[in-house]
Amino acid sequence: MKISNVAFWLSVFFIGAGTVFSARADSLKQRFADPPAEARLRVYWWWLNGNVTKRAITRDLEQMKAKGIAGALIFDADGAERHGNTPTAAGPMFATPAWRGLFRHALSEADRLGIEISLNLQSGWNLGGPPVPPRRAAQTLVFSETKVKGPGVIEQSLPAPRTKKAYAPAYRDIAVVAYPAPKHGHAPISRLADKLAEREVGASCPDCNMLLDDVPAIEGEQACMSADVLELTDKMSKNGTLRWDVPAGEWIVLRFGCAPTGRKNSTGSAGWTGLVINYLNADDLRWYWKNVVDPLIADAGPLAGTTWKYVHTDSWECRGMNWTDDMRGMFRRRRGYDLLPYMPVLAGRIVNDRRTANRFLADFRKTVGDCVVENHYKVLRELAAEHGMNMHPEAGGPHAGPIDSLRCLSVGDIPMAEFWAESWMGRVDEEDRFFVKQPASVAHTYGRRLVAAEGFTAIGPNWQESLWSNLRPSFDRAACEGLNMTFWHTFTCSPEEMGAPGQEYHAGAHFNPQITWWPMADAFTSYINRCQFMLQQGLFVADAVYYYGDHVPNFAQLKKSDPARVLPGYDYDVATEEIVLDRMAVRNGRIVLPDGMSYAVLVMPPVKYVSLPVLRKIERMVEAGATVVGPKPKLASGLGNQPQNDVEVRRIADRLWDTGRIVADRTAREVLQVAGLPPDFDYKLLPSPASGRGAGGEGGMKNLPSPASGRGAGGEGGMKLDYIHRCDDATDIYFVRNCGDKPVVADAAFRVVGKQPELWNPVDGSIRALPQYRRESKLTIVPLRLEPYGSYFVVFRNPAGSGTQRNNFPEYKNMATISGPWRVSFDPRWGGPENVRFDKLVDWTTRPEEGIKHYSGTAVYRKSFELEPEVVAGGNLYLDLGTVKELARVRVNGRDLGVVWCPPWRVEISDAIRSGKNELEIEVVNFWPNRIIGDAKLPPEQRRTKTNIAVLKADAPLMPSGLLGPLTLGCRTE
Repeated sequence: MKISNVAFWLSVFFIGAGTVFSARADSLKQRFADPPAEARLRVYWWWLNGNVTKRAITRDLEQMKAKGIAGALIFDADGAERHGNTPTAAGPMFATPAWRGLFRHALSEADRLGIEISLNLQSGWNLGGPPVPPRRAAQTLVFSETKVKGPGVIEQSLPAPRTKKAYAPAYRDIAVVAYPAPKHGHAPISRLADKLAEREVGASCPDCNMLLDDVPAIEGEQACMSADVLELTDKMSKNGTLRWDVPAGEWIVLRFGCAPTGRKNSTGSAGWTGLVINYLNADDLRWYWKNVVDPLIADAGPLAGTTWKYVHTDSWECRGMNWTDDMRGMFRRRRGYDLLPYMPVLAGRIVNDRRTANRFLADFRKTVGDCVVENHYKVLRELAAEHGMNMHPEAGGPHAGPIDSLRCLSVGDIPMAEFWAESWMGRVDEEDRFFVKQPASVAHTYGRRLVAAEGFTAIGPNWQESLWSNLRPSFDRAACEGLNMTFWHTFTCSPEEMGAPGQEYHAGAHFNPQITWWPMADAFTSYINRCQFMLQQGLFVADAVYYYGDHVPNFAQLKKSDPARVLPGYDYDVATEEIVLDRMAVRNGRIVLPDGMSYAVLVMPPVKYVSLPVLRKIERMVEAGATVVGPKPKLASGLGNQPQNDVEVRRIADRLWDTGRIVADRTAREVLQVAGLPPDFDYKLLPSPASGRGAGGEGGMKNLPSPASGRGAGGEGGMKLDYIHRCDDATDIYFVRNCGDKPVVADAAFRVVGKQPELWNPVDGSIRALPQYRRESKLTIVPLRLEPYGSYFVVFRNPAGSGTQRNNFPEYKNMATISGPWRVSFDPRWGGPENVRFDKLVDWTTRPEEGIKHYSGTAVYRKSFELEPEVVAGGNLYLDLGTVKELARVRVNGRDLGVVWCPPWRVEISDAIRSGKNELEIEVVNFWPNRIIGDAKLPPEQRRTKTNIAVLKADAPLMPSGLLGPLTLGCRTE
């Protein structure tokens, strides 16, 4: 199905501080070949413990420019010493005059080179630091309990609530309430600490619907009725003495106050450790900005808002916070009733009944979440905008603090999350690695073009992540979740005096000019840039939108969690209450948004509570012809205006569900299929031709201390192919990826008719029409072949021809094997022999020479071979390298044929080859671990490497390295 009414939206996009981009301004093909700056890679530029120099800053920025990197997020932080690594020396502390001098230099050099700068607004993450006084720190509610008896006047000291000793002076009283003492106890409210937002519910965007419910209620278990709760705040003196004429009977007195949580910023550089500010209080954020950020803006001068374009704060890891000034007033304004009669619930007591207590707690958390959005992220955006800057905070978790993650992300100019590379420790499971569906849904539903993510984060590997079997499939999977702007984590600034590979943060896929493969890095960055350019075009195509409720905490999970229940072959977005109420309309039976997005079906969440305003809006949408799927709600969310709201929810629900206006007995996928809408992308596997290399080489985790890959030959959970679809007016752009480490051949079905399929290969930038395809009803069937973890774009933009029986993918016929001997040159600076003979191609780690076994860096293989004139005359010649560990640059007769870094490890040589004698030169580069492991066996004075990374011990397994072959010469047949 085509997305309509998008012409205006597609004509103009806004990026950053107002940069205008139009897909029609230049040829799509030209920009695919040379992506513009807004589509290029960004990096986390880690200033490790502040240990950077002006010279290192200039070098890094110049090298970024050379490798196609368009932006750097300056991130001052430490964390080098974790997991047994060696601490690094401290440089200037964040925000000090010396540090600001380095920052000014970075801005000046970035301006000279045309590099976009973002700045993380503290050292480490969680906004805060040593300037933050306890009074402005994140606050939590605390209480004490006292029993008193009446009747009669008492003058009694109420014990101060327990607080952390260091922050006791910052304690403040909030309220004193009393209620008649119950004659019985009750089962505790389940997960009370989570329901009070005192802590994070989890670390990976968990489903938090369970917080809306509780253990079964028991008759008479309530501690009190709300009408019996008395406020005694004005009867307690400043020293905590209560003077009260107590009514008859025994009473429970609760003294409530707030105190700092004690949570500090994480991973700050030396000296920059202090309390996290209160995210619920706008004045505290303004205070921090004035004292910390304004001086940096003054230093930047005219470069603030131009070269320095974005401010940033990182992922929510503040644990819990749940109080701020005027919380009672903010609660009343947002929820419509006073929280005071229900304050005993905040001490774990049941007021009225268990359902009432839980609904009040839901209102309380929602108010906390509102404060985070309105008093923190919106204020941050306003402060940045005053100086012409935008922001891209990681505002949606993934740590499950008290936030409505999609609302928080919607405030950023670029919604941003994270995805992780595969590792054997630290977020091993895929549910803990991919969080891009959240910012993607925000971008699609709030009218943003860019979807950003901290990318390739990993804990465990150090220079050990294979490009083709780890980083590429991780990026491609994030792309299929909606990613189109990657901030590579991490690019550590390492001054020359720190040696090579130099100083590094303990986490992240290490990527900077000190990596062994930096001279060839633009081959991989070009792949990312081409993908991101294509994925920034037009609008995302989805058939379903899932409304995820109005509760806090609330998160969307990774794509495969499929709350809309439409996978595979269809796709979906996740929407907030705000989107349903303010941006959804119905046109021609489809749910439409102002920016051009449209959906065939709206899916409701599987909970019994619903926002009454949302239900009213859905009622109007159904009347206008919208298709809605999901279970029937029973109650209104929240406690306000009860029982009237519950009565209205039941009335509307009975009318819509009981009469069949809303579908409750089928999934959204079933509804779409019954309606005759085929999947947007589908495939039928075909027999795969035998591959001379098996699976295209061995995975990057081989011989490393990792568990078996969860992907394997079967892909992810058996899924062979994944996709994402964008539509730019008359151009349909599908990104298709192979999920597994075996080749895949399939007939792929695209929901496009009347257009010629083209294959756009982001690895080499090539574009060609696919001659073989056919139309079946509403689909175009295209035979596809993908290498292990391979991916490309299938683009439909020109009118279809008749199609042919020519194969879409050429066959390759081996003509000869190029065997030894080889002349191989290693760099003596890294311990290898300058000249050595290889009689056959073998893994370096199997050689007897210590200088080769433990070599890291580039080695050059040279060989002469001869070809008969008739072979050369035939043309269409290729050279297949077999398997390479890890990258290779091929030259034939002095002509550079480029870099190969992924299967099929093949280069075209027709224009470089000649009859008679030919000279072949192959530069092969591996990664750092082998040399570091070898050096670990040597005395310090004999070591060639220097780094703080100490986890690569002498007994660590070596990484297979070198040109492994077999090398074959062959021809391509169409």
